[in-house]
Amino acid sequence: MNLKPRHIVLTSAFASALFWMPDDGKAAEWKVGMSAPQVKELQQLLKEKGFFTYPAATGYFGTITEQAVKAFQASVRLPVTGVVDDATYAKLKEAAARRTAEMKIGSRGNDVKVLQQNLKQLGYFKYPEITGYYGTITQDAVKRFQQNYGLPVTGIADARTVQSIQNEVMNRRPAQIAQEYVLAIGSQGAEVSKLQQNLKQLGYFTYPKITGYYGTVTADAVRQFQKRYSLPATGKADSQTLAKINEAVAGSKTSAPKAAIRLTIGSTGPEVKKVQTKLKQLGYFTHSEITGYYGSITAEAVKQFQKSAGIKATGVVDAETYERLMGQAPQKKLDAIALVADAAELLGKPYVWGGEAPQVGFDCSGLIVYLFKKQGISLPRTVATIWNAGTPVSAPSVGDIVFFATSGSGPSHAGIYIGNQQFIHSGSSTGVTISSLNNSYWKVRYLGAKRY
Repeated sequence: MNLKPRHIVLTSAFASALFWMPDDGKAAEWKVGMSAPQVKELQQLLKEKGFFTYPAATGYFGTITEQAVKAFQASVRLPVTGVVDDATYAKLKEAAARRTAEMKIGSRGNDVKVLQQNLKQLGYFKYPEITGYYGTITQDAVKRFQQNYGLPVTGIADARTVQSIQNEVMNRRPAQIAQEYVLAIGSQGAEVSKLQQNLKQLGYFTYPKITGYYGTVTADAVRQFQKRYSLPATGKADSQTLAKINEAVAGSKTSAPKAAIRLTIGSTGPEVKKVQTKLKQLGYFTHSEITGYYGSITAEAVKQFQKSAGIKATGVVDAETYERLMGQAPQKKLDAIALVADAAELLGKPYVWGGEAPQVGFDCSGLIVYLFKKQGISLPRTVATIWNAGTPVSAPSVGDIVFFATSGSGPSHAGIYIGNQQFIHSGSSTGVTISSLNNSYWKVRYLGAKRY
């Protein structure tokens, strides 16, 4: 493949990725992460053959485009790589050149599907399904389009009509064309796992495992990142956010280690005062004065913060602890009545392992984290880490969390105490329900209560 290095373009979705632009009609190996007007042409070619099913050609080469390329490569017996090399590009152009000039009553196939999809997007094709068969409904849709755009009203999709339809699809509401690549609550798969891994590396995703599911924990991590980098704090990973995340990850790999920030017993100075002040705001540092001296009281406060944040409780402020601590918003005071009222609205929601939103369902810790978050209070995600972060109480009050050993000897299940020896929780066989501490099953497994 001959490349001319005079064409270099920075992608909009991954700012650190550079690629060669095509020269003399060649594709120059387009692949995931690239963005350019030529990619839009590629998507249009794939759309014309029925392989690219996204509503609009975006110009960004994401996973949808990759799957479309693989399907096309398989159909023409090329190596199924998902990468558009010269051979794939040539086959696409060849296929486009052979495209049927006219479609009319009785026509069928991918070209008809593409026509119907485009007409549906423009509001002309009203049938609920894309059939690939050119019948009277498709004919009427074509006639209405031709009439509205000053074309001969034949009901036949000739080359001029097809091109006009495609042009209108590309031009319609350009500012509202969705990005091909946006991750949000409900998304799942390898791309979500990659996002979580990157956010974990940057210190924003604190859940113990990479789940591949985009829930509220992932959305919160994205939102915190967006705030840090002055992006719209939507909690959705759009192309701009993904580009900035990848840029930050690349920078973290090439920058000098951050281990220079290290405070431990015996340290003194303004950084210690800063840490003590933040710990006091969060309720961990209980000494009456900000001393600027790192003693055992400061070390214990750091340990408590580390436990609540789900990181190793060393009592030493290293780079990760420092960044997480400084980025933590002050805890709000719990409104126990509002907490219980919010919980009551969720009664009957199903148990879903890893669930943490009403639209999906909850596991036991997911329910607790969700409800406390509505109060502005962040808790760790697992029962064990929630247990470690709380303050023990001899008897529970409304709003405290009660813990049980249902698997092994340690805390493995939890609920929110609502008074009268009752607690609300998400049980694996019941979903969100109310149970009694006096119930024989729960009574023998009760470990204690903690306050937050």
